Amino acid sequence: MLPKLLQTAEPFRIHGFPRLFFATFVSGLGGSLVPIAFALESHRIEPSGWGLTAVLLSLWSGRFAGMFVVQRSRPARNPLRVMIFSDFVRFAAQAGLLAWLLSTGPGESPGQAITALSISSGIYGVALAFFQPARFTAIPRLIPVGHRGQVNAWLSVLGDAFAIIGPLMGSLIFLSFGFEAILLIDAAGFLAGIAVLSGIRLSAGSGVQASSPDEPPRAKPSSPGLPTGINIGLLTWLFVALTIGFLGTAGPTLVIEQSSAATWAVTAAFMAAGSLVGSASSLIGILRKVPWKYLHLLCCVGIAGQLLCFLFVPLPALLWAAGFLGAALTTASGIHWDTLGQSLGDEPEVHAFAARDQIVNTVGVPLGMLLFGVAGASGATLFIVLAVAGAVALMGLLIVFTRQPVAVEVHPVPAG
Repeated sequence: MLPKLLQTAEPFRIHGFPRLFFATFVSGLGGSLVPIAFALESHRIEPSGWGLTAVLLSLWSGRFAGMFVVQRSRPARNPLRVMIFSDFVRFAAQAGLLAWLLSTGPGESPGQAITALSISSGIYGVALAFFQPARFTAIPRLIPVGHRGQVNAWLSVLGDAFAIIGPLMGSLIFLSFGFEAILLIDAAGFLAGIAVLSGIRLSAGSGVQASSPDEPPRAKPSSPGLPTGINIGLLTWLFVALTIGFLGTAGPTLVIEQSSAATWAVTAAFMAAGSLVGSASSLIGILRKVPWKYLHLLCCVGIAGQLLCFLFVPLPALLWAAGFLGAALTTASGIHWDTLGQSLGDEPEVHAFAARDQIVNTVGVPLGMLLFGVAGASGATLFIVLAVAGAVALMGLLIVFTRQPVAVEVHPVPAG
């Protein structure tokens, strides 16, 4: 067991990754405080709810606008510069909002304050849409293929930890020091991230050692295309993302209806713990030899079972087990999927993968939330829950019969 634990630290001996990890930590720490802080501040300013709705719509609109620009753009010659620019824009959004709040004081009207929060959220969303694909495409330029799974797992562990502690820390800081303190922490984190990222040097490009044995030889298109297996995988992830969004609203509603708010709170904690365990299992290599398509089958079946348990099972222990298992399998499958996409062996393809994967998640999650709203309004909750669970489970079966490309080694081409 000790050798496995020691192996988990190997990525930190790779040039550039400690800086990338630390930059993710300092910017992610502030970012984890932002959602709860914006929600609390929006409610303080405008208790009826339209203010929070406006802020969230602005954030998602910014992400949608940014992701379509990323989708249509060429791969960045230096994705780290895109990350730095994204951090700078988000710093400007938070610092600008902080300066406006400090200059106006407590006397601003609700309409002006919500407008300011919405503008900041919209700019933040656009910049975030550029950051995620850039970091995704930077990893193959920094990390050998054999360590990419661990690198993605480390970044996932960090994200899971922030998802658990962020709402608690954000609430405490907001109640103790105010909304301005959250903005200051977030802005400072982006500046620290910029400083750290500036010290990383990427190779000029990459070359491919071998093509995938699972795919026939393909002529390089003028615009980047993806293997058929990857496109089908993206389709299955659209259904997974939709189910995640559906669970985000259906979970608390269904569990509280058939049990209690306390049961849902514990269920949510088990789901967070499951996601962390899924990251840790990938980090120590427990699932390394499991082909991704079989792990994804378990993910799709697990998340479908989780949804059905939330609807039909009143026993708290089974709800907690279903939430834990579904989250663990989804996270583990996601890490393997990212590693596969980063190892396609062609930079335009990796960029196209990152852009389309972001579209899948950005579209699927809010679509799932909207679908549950439609289900509740139409009185068709039972039918729609069964349809969503059945569809995502079938997606898992579909991927089993799809030939997937395997990871290939990419050799950096030294700059100059």
